[in-house]
Amino acid sequence: MPRPWRLANGKLDALLNILYVLLEDVLLLSEGAGEIRNADIRRELEALASRVSFRWIRAAVHRADELSGLVRRNIQKSIALDALVVELRGLAM
Repeated sequence: MPRPWRLANGKLDALLNILYVLLEDVLLLSEGAGEIRNADIRRELEALASRVSFRWIRAAVHRADELSGLVRRNIQKSIALDALVVELRGLAM
C-alpha cells in the first residue's frame, strides 16, 4: 500500500479512532462479553483475540494514547504509526 509523505493530523486522528474501536472489539471478543461494532470482520478479530493477551491490548491502547498526544506536535506521523505497528507485532509474538 503506497504511503503518503505526509499524514495529516485529521487523517491520523481518524485512524486512531478506528484503532480504538478495533481494540475494543478485540477486548470484547477475548473476554467473551458484549457485541462488537465490526461484525463484518468478526473472524479476523476473533483470530487476533485468540492470539493476544490482555497485556497486549492494554499496551496497544497505551501506545495509541501516546501517539494521540503527539498528533498536535510536529512529528513524523507515518514513522510514529509504523513504530506503533512494529511494537505491537513484537508484543504479540
